[in-house]
Amino acid sequence: MNTMYENILELCRRDGLNVTQMCRELKIPRSTLSELGAGRTRQLTLKHAAPIAEFFGVSIAQLAGDEPLPADAAPAPGDEAALADEPIAAYENCKRYLTEDDKADIATLIRLRAEINRGRR
Repeated sequence: MNTMYENILELCRRDGLNVTQMCRELKIPRSTLSELGAGRTRQLTLKHAAPIAEFFGVSIAQLAGDEPLPADAAPAPGDEAALADEPIAAYENCKRYLTEDDKADIATLIRLRAEINRGRR
């Protein structure tokens, strides 16, 4: 698998998306990413790389792996360490009453807030 595809997968994971969802939102053919992931193409054209980079708030150089991805991405769903830093989940007396669905809802809210902070919504 190539670096650009791995970076796209990582960015999708961090934002709680899969590649198909991202492609639909950006109106990029899923086959374009499949070809990249399978190694049949080595890089995306600027036509496809630019909107993906903009979508995730990274540079094309970061997307391509020439520069490191930013470390301040939203936490993945179920990431207990990230949830522990959030005020609502920090109260130990409340945490034991949270169901797995509650934790997933909180993780979704954290991702949405991160997207708003990055100006994507």
